[in-house]
This record gives sequence, C-alpha cells and structure tokens, in this order.
Amino acid sequence: MLAAAKERAVNDGVRAPESKQRHGDLLESLQELQSETRLLVIGRQGESSGGLSQHVGSQLESVIRIMHRPILVTPANFQKPKSAMLAFDGGATTRKGVEMLAASPLLKGLPIHLVMVGPVNDEASAQLDWAQKVLINAGFTVRAETRSGEIERTLHAYQKEHGIDLLVMGAYGHSRIRQFLVGSTTTSMLRTTTSPLLLLR
Repeated sequence: MLAAAKERAVNDGVRAPESKQRHGDLLESLQELQSETRLLVIGRQGESSGGLSQHVGSQLESVIRIMHRPILVTPANFQKPKSAMLAFDGGATTRKGVEMLAASPLLKGLPIHLVMVGPVNDEASAQLDWAQKVLINAGFTVRAETRSGEIERTLHAYQKEHGIDLLVMGAYGHSRIRQFLVGSTTTSMLRTTTSPLLLLR
C-alpha cells in the first residue's frame, strides 16, 4: 500500500515522499513524528465505516486533539481543490492561519474566500481587512465577507453558494470558532462536510 501511494504521488508531480512503516498505536506514532510533520493528511473515514458518509474514523477526533500541525481531513474521493474558504474570526489561531497560508505554497493560485460569522462592527471589519491585505500581498485573489447566523450552517451555506472545494479553519482556538470546534460540534462538522477540511493549529 505504501509503495502504491508513493507511486501515485510521484505520478501527480510530488517529489518522491519518504515512506515509513510503524507498528503500535496510531496516536503515539503521530506524536513521535510530529516534529518532522509539516502537514498531516488523514482520511475522514476508516475502513470500518462501510462507506457510510455520516461516519467518521474512530480515531479522527483524537488525532485532531493531539496534533499541533495543520491537518487535512479528506473524504474518500479527493479532488484537487480549485478554491478555498477560510473561516476567520480574528482570534490568534486564525490570524496565525492567515500568516501560515500567506507564507505557504499549499494554496498558491487558489482564490480565497475569507468569511467571518458574527455581528458587523469596526473591530471585526478591521480584523477582516488585515487578513485580506496579508493574503493579497502574498499574491492571492481574496473575497472577504461577514455574515450573521449560526456558525456551522452559515459556513456550509456560503461554501455551497460559491462552490468552494476546500474549507480551512482554526482548530481549538480561544474564540467562537473554538466553541464551534470542540466536543460534539467538531464531530458534527466532520460528518456534514463533503469536501476536504484543512484544520490549522
């Protein structure tokens, strides 16, 4: 399986990845490799899900909690995204995420939608303007918008309305997004999204 994955990556233009096979507990192995990890890519479902779209892998939430690196959670049928949406709340985690995206080649060339969910006020507008300028200065085409409503539904609705392929958000920040991402709400989001989800730490 590792050899087949490596061959697919090389055929898709990725520099030949290093393969590591490990025995033992997944969480322990990931923690040991964390210092070498720039991005963790993990499937939303394991083999035991039986292909049911509402099921997520049994260890997925635990992995998200212990990793302090960006995590790309992918559905079974991954396609290269053509656009991305960053759920931005002005908190430390998503501000760091904006700077991370600006400095990284990961999403270069993709149009970015910056979406803030909450009341429109001077502070929120200033934070959104800051994020938009950082990404524009890094060469991105950016659309920024503030919407009101319940966070999960509002983000899904915006994503569907604009046909966005990749959702990007902070994980476990000290903000409304943190409240959105902890506990059963994380599981709910993972179950309801049909696109790849990039979680920033």
